[in-house]
Amino acid sequence: MSELAYRTLRENVAAEIRTKILNQELAPGTRIVEQNLSKEFGISRGPIREALRQLEYEGLVEYTRNAGCSVKEITAADVFELYLLRSSYEILAVRLCDGQFTPQELTEMDRVLDIMLTLQDGEMPRLIACDHMLHRVIVEKSRLPRLQKAWEELNYGSNIVSKICMPYRPDLIKRQYDIHRELVDALGSGDTDTICRAIYDHYMRPVKRVIAESGLPQEDYRFFR
Repeated sequence: MSELAYRTLRENVAAEIRTKILNQELAPGTRIVEQNLSKEFGISRGPIREALRQLEYEGLVEYTRNAGCSVKEITAADVFELYLLRSSYEILAVRLCDGQFTPQELTEMDRVLDIMLTLQDGEMPRLIACDHMLHRVIVEKSRLPRLQKAWEELNYGSNIVSKICMPYRPDLIKRQYDIHRELVDALGSGDTDTICRAIYDHYMRPVKRVIAESGLPQEDYRFFR
């Protein structure tokens, strides 16, 4: 977890605003005013502007002409697209390495699982960081820098998914150990097809749940068999 210790001012501001959004302190449609945040945090507007641009990239806020910045409404379609792409990159990485993970890599993922087991309600940022560390072990097996970069650029998807899932799954954080334990066990099997199916199910099960609980027809979304 040492990589989480150091953050720039922009990253700290983005983390504070992100937490407010994920905790529903800032509801969808709420206007975000740089000057107000500048006074609240006691800093200049430069880092605020940079942080908001980061959150815009993550899909948590949006800029509208003549209206400025506001909290974005996240839809089930956003969740579907983000997780479909992210799972596809990881499945490709697994196929490129023939599903072979070293004992050291599996041990690294086990250490992340141990941290997940200790997480409590309200620790969503730490959960997202743990999720990123575990899944990064998978995608790095591709040894393709561009693929890894494309995957990294989708990392903000976990913020979006957690935001839209929390109203339906108040026990979301507590359930993550078992969910990721199942995935790591599949990774340890060494069987490419088993691992690819586990990755796809890992991502698509929550997507299908969100779609169903949102009252949307699943036939509008193309799930692979």
